[in-house]
Amino acid sequence: MGWLALAGCESPPPGMLLIPGGDFVMGTNEVDPQNRALALGLDKPWFADASPEREVYLPDFYIDQFEVTNKDFYIFCQATDHKPPRYWGGPKFPDDQDDYPVTHVSFFDAAAYAEWAGKRLPSEAEWEKAARGHYGSIYPWGNEFDIHAANISPSPRMKTGSGLQPVGRYPQGSSPFGVNDMVGNAWEWVWEYYAPYPDSTYTSPDYEKKLVVIRGLSHMGVGHFSKEDYIEVIRQKARASYRERINPFARKADLGFRCVREKKTFWEAWFGKEKTRAGL
Repeated sequence: MGWLALAGCESPPPGMLLIPGGDFVMGTNEVDPQNRALALGLDKPWFADASPEREVYLPDFYIDQFEVTNKDFYIFCQATDHKPPRYWGGPKFPDDQDDYPVTHVSFFDAAAYAEWAGKRLPSEAEWEKAARGHYGSIYPWGNEFDIHAANISPSPRMKTGSGLQPVGRYPQGSSPFGVNDMVGNAWEWVWEYYAPYPDSTYTSPDYEKKLVVIRGLSHMGVGHFSKEDYIEVIRQKARASYRERINPFARKADLGFRCVREKKTFWEAWFGKEKTRAGL
């Protein structure tokens, strides 16, 4: 079957899912005419830095089904002598936390792991397509907010909610492509500076600060609000189009990452197979 199998049937790498190529809806055209975010004391208007909505084309790519775990990162540290996260308290992660997302990693730690693994960090567009699907659902699980669909703190009185959880504990919150925990559990690094979208009219002094975008919210609370206001803030920050920004050197207790990899073209797959046969 040879070339026919290679034409479109390359198997995803272990632990990764195929995100099919094509156009998808990125960003949003929603507005906050009452300036609710600023009235609540937040530092930017709702939707402003995620607009305008546009169609973006991406080729096929693979993405990790789950966030990179402590066990994954431990193997990397052992193989490369990379410094482990401080919260491990030594060269190995705490007992019984193999399948928890690795956190307390900077952008550079995450990028180093991805390169070692033969992958890379996702672009904003790749992350958002994997979270929203072809048709741009508001949340990975659909268009209606459900605080129980993901590991999100449900109350302003619970700073960390249920705490960090092993990956894949919330399958009901999976994206249309089956990617888990894209909202909740840990924020995730992406491979882009915080900058305006094309044709955006919103300006921010943070665009000049070389901050890096993170996506996906986390299990931790979002501040001191009344119950009603807290739910509003969580509902907006849980949107798959929501953008947050942070110093790339930051190491946070609720910040991790996942990786992507390009899908090989037919010719790359074919010639790679031929080289393997030839012993090259």
